[in-house]
Amino acid sequence: MIPLFERYRPRSFAEVVGQDKVVARIQALAKRGLGGRAFWLTGQSGTGKTTLARLLAAEVADDFMIREIDAGTLTVSALTELEQETALSGWGNKAGRAVIINESHGLRRDTIRQLLVTLERIPGHVLWIFTTTNEAQEALFEDYPDASPLLSRCLRLDLARRDLAKAFALRAQWIAQQEGLDGRPLDTYLRLVQKHRQNLRAVLQEVEAGAMLAE
Repeated sequence: MIPLFERYRPRSFAEVVGQDKVVARIQALAKRGLGGRAFWLTGQSGTGKTTLARLLAAEVADDFMIREIDAGTLTVSALTELEQETALSGWGNKAGRAVIINESHGLRRDTIRQLLVTLERIPGHVLWIFTTTNEAQEALFEDYPDASPLLSRCLRLDLARRDLAKAFALRAQWIAQQEGLDGRPLDTYLRLVQKHRQNLRAVLQEVEAGAMLAE
């Protein structure tokens, strides 16, 4: 079965919870066009980085024109192939292409160096999106001097880290109710969110395991 956190992953910006400021900023930028840009999304685990990255990508490209890659597997040669591939317009209802690089703190030194060039010449129909956690980003900057120039080539979106508990608790409770897994008051969900340091994915894993069923 598909895990709850995937089954109920937001499919539109309107469904995203707890990240109102970032969503508003993306929607404002979208009015001017997102193609030809690179975005750098930073946030705690389970607060919406992957969701927002996919929604951003869907603004310019159809699903089959979106490439999602783990940073640790991205080599210079693979990056060169990606550049050649994305040079052509996409097809389908949208004419764009998007590349999502997850866990961007895992980028290799030589790949970072090549990305400095790649991101200077993004075609107007292409969108690059990088995601990483706050802590891992700091480590990346310490290890690789070229990481800072890489970030300067991207539009930075810092996800909210505070005041997420109630929004996440309400979302988790609603999902539990849809699945017949709810038997606890909202305060219990709030404590669960706090226990997992506002990681909604981890909260939903516990909900799926029956943690919110009445005893």
